[in-house]
Amino acid sequence: MPSFNGKTLNYLPNLCVPQVLLRAVLAGELLAMVLALVVAMDLRDFFVNFGLHSLFVLWVMLASMFTLCFVGRFLTKPSVSQASVIVLATVTGFTLIASILGLLMSSGSGGGNNILTSALFVFKNLVISLIITLVLLRYFYIHGQWEETVESDSAAKYDALQARMRPHFLFNSLNTIAHLVHIDPNKAEAALLDLADIMRLTLDKRSRIALKEELELTLAYLRMEGLRLGERRLTVKLDMDQNSLPLDMDIPPFLLQPLVENAVYHGIQPRQDGGLLTVSLYDAGDRLDVSVTNPLPPSGMSTHTKGNHIAQENMVKRLHLAYGDRANLKIQKNVQQYRVSFSIPKE
Repeated sequence: MPSFNGKTLNYLPNLCVPQVLLRAVLAGELLAMVLALVVAMDLRDFFVNFGLHSLFVLWVMLASMFTLCFVGRFLTKPSVSQASVIVLATVTGFTLIASILGLLMSSGSGGGNNILTSALFVFKNLVISLIITLVLLRYFYIHGQWEETVESDSAAKYDALQARMRPHFLFNSLNTIAHLVHIDPNKAEAALLDLADIMRLTLDKRSRIALKEELELTLAYLRMEGLRLGERRLTVKLDMDQNSLPLDMDIPPFLLQPLVENAVYHGIQPRQDGGLLTVSLYDAGDRLDVSVTNPLPPSGMSTHTKGNHIAQENMVKRLHLAYGDRANLKIQKNVQQYRVSFSIPKE
């Protein structure tokens, strides 16, 4: 399972997305404000220093980020030490260039500087830049280690859930097929092919699959459950236009199917007369909106809510690991229906 935004140079966050760039600009402006407050003697002096520090900090920061983003496209798997050296060298280099340009502009405007003053100016800039960069690198490294730990833990829990689900679903499906063999051999054969497709994707270790595969897996699962529960108890409504959906879009596996499984297990199955399960997929431009709606079971009936919550928490973690704060999972519940939806960016 890949990290949610990818990485730049081993453990650094993805520096090539607009959200990170905006946060970096805001952080740079805050740093410039703090530096200006330290040296300012009055309000006018503050604004002058704030402008100069903003120009210096933003130039170094943006130039470094664009350079690291460019280097990261060609150097895909550097070690931690290599990545750290590249970052330090890049930031130090641009800090040195910006400091020299600042001295040249100052001397050109009539503000002469002696050698010692100029050297001290460059030295202070390099030290401040080095300290801030080291602190950030340490933070990103620790955060990256924590993220890998959470990701591994989530993957282990997901594998465990799959291992528990597989025999339960397999036995039910085999019993259904065995019952159909003598009644309707054609349906039995189709069900056996659906079961083979489901198990093949369940055993697949890819971290991303096409939306088309996830949709086919979900529909195969619903066909199997329809045979088990009966068409009268399980009615499926597909609210989607497959001609407009980005079917070749890569997504983490088992994003839609577990939601459908929960809807069947916790919403449809406990009801004696079954109900309508609605699966909606909508292409929202730069995002894909997905929702699953099912009726609520009769009041007072046990529906394994603990297991349902565990599955939902697992889904939240998987969405966060895959997309970060660019994805979310929402639950809407009223007296008649239970709706789970999420929205993910198209990548």
